Amino acid sequence: MRFRIPLALMASAGIGLVTAPVSAQVARPAEPAQACEALKSAQFDKTTIDKVTFVAAGQVAEGSVLPAHCVVQAEIGARTGVQGVRYGIRYELRLPTPWNGRFQFQGGGGVDGVVRPAFGVLHPGVTPALAQGAAVASTDTGHQGSSTRDASFGLDPQARVDWGYNAVEQVTLQAKALVQRFYGEPARYAYFVGCSGGGRQGMMAAQRYPQHFDGIVSGAPILEQHLAQVGSLVALRAFQAIAPRNAKGEPILSRALSQKDLQLIDNAVVAQCDALDGAKDGIIENYAACKVDLRALQCAGEKTDACLSRAQVSAFTEVMAGPRNSAGVQLYPGPPWDAGISSATWRGNWLGTSETATPNSAKYTNESIRNVFMTPADPTFDYLTFDVDRDPARMMASAGITTTRGVDYEGFKARGGKTIVYVGMADSLVNPAGVRDWYDRLVKANGGLEATQRFARFFIAPGVEHCRGGRGLDRFDPVTALQNWVERGVAPDTLASSGAAFPGRTRMICAWPKIARYKGQGSFDEAASFECAVP
Repeated sequence: MRFRIPLALMASAGIGLVTAPVSAQVARPAEPAQACEALKSAQFDKTTIDKVTFVAAGQVAEGSVLPAHCVVQAEIGARTGVQGVRYGIRYELRLPTPWNGRFQFQGGGGVDGVVRPAFGVLHPGVTPALAQGAAVASTDTGHQGSSTRDASFGLDPQARVDWGYNAVEQVTLQAKALVQRFYGEPARYAYFVGCSGGGRQGMMAAQRYPQHFDGIVSGAPILEQHLAQVGSLVALRAFQAIAPRNAKGEPILSRALSQKDLQLIDNAVVAQCDALDGAKDGIIENYAACKVDLRALQCAGEKTDACLSRAQVSAFTEVMAGPRNSAGVQLYPGPPWDAGISSATWRGNWLGTSETATPNSAKYTNESIRNVFMTPADPTFDYLTFDVDRDPARMMASAGITTTRGVDYEGFKARGGKTIVYVGMADSLVNPAGVRDWYDRLVKANGGLEATQRFARFFIAPGVEHCRGGRGLDRFDPVTALQNWVERGVAPDTLASSGAAFPGRTRMICAWPKIARYKGQGSFDEAASFECAVP
């Protein structure tokens, strides 16, 4: 069997075969192991094929047995950058036998910096794409970090661009060419699937590179950090201001609210909002109607474990209202109320557990704010001195590289692309209100809800934290729903869900703006007892 690499596939962004014209025909060995070995000779501009390995069937990922497959590890554009640091876009491609005709790009997470195994994983409840027979690619997006939180690459301008958008296209072009070389034909369908940073990458692909993917799943997308982090920094300042101080007079952020204080707030949210969907069942489905007043929790006298101080009520209410500048202008939406404020995840993101004057909360230790979302990078910036009038402007320049809050999907629509975007309502790392605001703007810019739902559907999972976990039903499968939409024309109105937080319970997640509303009879644990309805 023979193949031809399309000229357009390889010419974009300066990528092409080095040793032969892109129209050259190459024989494909009949046996998979031989076909895999032959990929060592593939050559692309400024690219090194580091390793090619054929793996026997039997490897396990997310509880699924993987088929026999070829693993290609390569690097594009190796160079020496700022401060003598070595950079390059590293990627991995896994090619299964047999193959189902699909190619899937596995999105990254955090600020990347590591090449994760290209299994095509998303979260529990979704069978890894490789186990289904799809070819899968993953990348470190152009830099090597000590972890996915290492944002030191932000000091290098090209590394910012590679991470922001360029690496996804470079890897996609080469991966698709290798898919064609290995199988002797191009992929019939191309997908991008990711959550968190990978969710942002998926939205970026739809907006910048609509020609590359038929379908995209973007979960909990970090779509506009240059704006969202304004809310994070204002919240840190508000909580720090009410925190008890040590013997040196230094505030201890983790003590701004005790665990009993957070439980009081959590209980108030559930008490005021749980039944708004007709079922008092521990899940807040009617999240849009959830408006919580904490004044009833305020102590009449001295502070005790049974009440909140006036300062605590004021600070928490301020944080949930969202950041404003000194003129009262709203800079970003406030986070939504949902169950889970007393969780370890919420504390870890906002307050941390440090008993010293140096906070360890995820919002405070997020180096990407200093190195990536501020332009120029400012590694020594003190978050606790953030100025709502002066400093937001310092974060706007990064938007041209990182943001995916755009609503121009004309190219994606023209190619017939479909996308599913979802977020957990209890996500305290990515503000769900910001994602919902983006979808509202998408609807307005694309002819209304009906027209928008022809190519983009939005789902909110009540109680679910960042990508997974929380006091919600976090096991659902947007990937199969997307495949059915792209390949069979069946658009998803609901996603069936379940989860360890409520054993035995099933429920549908309804496409926005509908919610799952109790019909008035039947078990709360049965999906059939609920209907999708506009709240």
